[in-house]
Amino acid sequence: MSALRRLIPKWPTGSVLGNREFRTLWISLIASVAGDQVFPVAVVVSLLDAGGTATEVGAVLASRWAALVLFGLFGGVWADRLPRRHVMLASQVFLCCVVMAGLAGVTSAWVLGGMVFLAGAAEAFFRPAFQACLGSVLTPEQRPAGAALNAVSWRVGAIAGPGLGALLVSSAPVRAAFVAALGAFAFSLCALVLLREPVVVRTARASAWREIAEGVREVWLRRWIGTVIVVTALQSMLTIAPAQVLLPVLARESFGGDAFYGTALALLSVGGLAGGVFSMLWKPRRPGLAAITGLTAYGLVPPALCFSQAPWIVYVCFALAGFGIEVFSVQWVVSLQHEVPAERLARVVSLDWIAASALTPLGLILTGPAEAALGSAPVLLMAGFAGVALPLTAFMTSGTTYFRSKYRPNPTKARKRVEVVSVASHYDHQ
Repeated sequence: MSALRRLIPKWPTGSVLGNREFRTLWISLIASVAGDQVFPVAVVVSLLDAGGTATEVGAVLASRWAALVLFGLFGGVWADRLPRRHVMLASQVFLCCVVMAGLAGVTSAWVLGGMVFLAGAAEAFFRPAFQACLGSVLTPEQRPAGAALNAVSWRVGAIAGPGLGALLVSSAPVRAAFVAALGAFAFSLCALVLLREPVVVRTARASAWREIAEGVREVWLRRWIGTVIVVTALQSMLTIAPAQVLLPVLARESFGGDAFYGTALALLSVGGLAGGVFSMLWKPRRPGLAAITGLTAYGLVPPALCFSQAPWIVYVCFALAGFGIEVFSVQWVVSLQHEVPAERLARVVSLDWIAASALTPLGLILTGPAEAALGSAPVLLMAGFAGVALPLTAFMTSGTTYFRSKYRPNPTKARKRVEVVSVASHYDHQ
């Protein structure tokens, strides 16, 4: 543990990296995301090695999203009820147990799908807790830089993950990839042990369904939030899901093998890393316009997979897609932290996740049959059109261009809803 503490050095006072708790979350997320990326590569390659089809790959990947649908809302509720640190620790312990099952060398689509489902359940609790905890450990002035660095950390882990996964599955037994994922999740767990979360005094508990309804109300009062949630969910189903399913299949059929699959995912993350760094330096006057425009870049990926014979063209499109997604992500996270009361933020984040989770499995499951009936080219062309057209429809809702709404909560009531205890002592390390 002392060696882990040395990885969290002192930084200039007042900077976002001078915030010890943010640095702890930052390191934990890098490791967790690396594990998140290695694990599905190991699962997919295990399935393909056993003769799995595109339909089976889609069904296995869809099980993660099915878990997010079933547990996403409750993950947000419990992240608002309990200390977020405790929720994240429990999620990482559970993930370690799930990944250990992969060391048994299973190849059944049912078993692999069950493992991915359980990993998705852990994620449903971890992500809302992480986003809400991020907002509580940062001062309002630190949040934009913190969101950008968070995006960078996500992409650093995502770069290392697919690259390591592709290297391991191409040069060693697939079990080595499961070992790497387990090590990443264990490291993330150890980092979270060091986290000191600010104490938040919450209002008295209501029933779980009433607390879920309160989160829905926060979205209803800010229509642009609901619009963006729906648009991104549809894009995930109609554009991102087909690309996820067909990428590993086309990698073997047209682009030389599994190394292309891992490299494309890694370059998606490289582009995201560049987008996160760029967002640290750029403060757009119309953050919603910048964010939604960035989302349209993913529409380049399906046509590139469809028409390109040169791998580098596909690689460039994946990098541009990652750049655009991260520009969107940073503006979206900062805007939610600004607009939504802190004690309900995890529930709003979980609504965002569950909307994508409800539709993405449908896209993953239907891609295989659609490809078998129509061929890969029509499916990818439709996916590319949806990837560009859908995000642009969000501008039809007032507030989307600026990611701000006219509605503002009553400051007096807001102070009664949540109180952050010992703020001065919490930031005394800066």
